[in-house]
Amino acid sequence: MKAVLLRSGIAALALALTACGSVSGLTRESSSAPAHIGDFDRVEVLDFSASGGETSEDAAKQADYDASLAKAKSTFAEHIAEAIRESGAFANVTREAGDSPALQVSGNITRYDEGNIVARGLTGFAGQTHFDAVVTITDARSGKVLATLTIDRNSWPLPVGASASTLQTTNFFMKEAARKIASELKGKKEGKP
Repeated sequence: MKAVLLRSGIAALALALTACGSVSGLTRESSSAPAHIGDFDRVEVLDFSASGGETSEDAAKQADYDASLAKAKSTFAEHIAEAIRESGAFANVTREAGDSPALQVSGNITRYDEGNIVARGLTGFAGQTHFDAVVTITDARSGKVLATLTIDRNSWPLPVGASASTLQTTNFFMKEAARKIASELKGKKEGKP
């Protein structure tokens, strides 16, 4: 009986930590493309751009939001580069553009809302966190898009007092998405569909 309760508790916690939304797989590469993800040994991960930021009439709140979003554009790229390095699929992973043939990973953050951890902890649903982005994988030399990936994540409403929702931060979502991106790229490098 204790084992069943323990497994149920672990399953509930895992479900709570997964949050709502999704991270898509990479779009299918065209068989006629002049280059494919598996052809590259070098990956350049560049800072993201951002559209769809929030606006506030309070200048101080707007300045704080703008600073957080600016940091997220480079933090997300850092998480992706780290996850790709850890995958071991590519010989060279850098955060700078170069002259060598390379995959270039970047994209656009389309929604960024850190939410309110206190509100989430007290109510379980108010103060939700959102992190949406489109990740673009290109041939660095030609600029040709080889594949894209879409991220649509938000904190999951949980009952009052459920502390798992407080773990669902934008940084948590960025790290999860980075691992998914690295896994997808590794699969393509290894020739998996």
